[in-house]
Amino acid sequence: MGKIKRTHLLRIDISSIRWMISKMRKKDGIVIWPAYIDSTLSRSEGRRIPKNLAAPTVTVSILAKAAEASAMEYKIEQSKLYPRTWISGNSGYIVVKGTSHPKKRLLLMLAKSVRKIVAQRESATKESKKKSKKRRK
Repeated sequence: MGKIKRTHLLRIDISSIRWMISKMRKKDGIVIWPAYIDSTLSRSEGRRIPKNLAAPTVTVSILAKAAEASAMEYKIEQSKLYPRTWISGNSGYIVVKGTSHPKKRLLLMLAKSVRKIVAQRESATKESKKKSKKRRK
C-alpha cells in the first residue's frame, strides 16, 4: 500500500474546519449588542468603538431606533444576556440583516445615529426640568 501524503491530510482538516466554522456562524445577520456602543464601558467590558464615538447608557430600544433611522433591516432578541456582563447587564441585542458592510463600519454607522438619539433624549429631559422649575415659582 502507498503512503498518504501529509499535505493531503492537512487539506482535509482545513476544509473540515472551514465547514464547521461556516455552520457555526449566524446566517441571520450581524449581531449588535448595546455594550458595543456604550461609552460607560471599557474595551475589556465589551465596547468595540472609540469612546469619543460611543454614547452613554445604550439600550436595545435605542439601538433599534438607530437601525430604523439608518434604514436597516433588523430583528430584536430581547431575552438574551451579553456574555461578558451576564449577571448585571442589560438584556437583548439586535440582528442587522441584509447588509454588505463589515461589522466595524456598521457599528460606526449605528453609533452616529445612537448619539443623535441620546442627545435628543437628554435635551428633552433638560427641557422638562426647566418647565418643572418654572411651574414651582
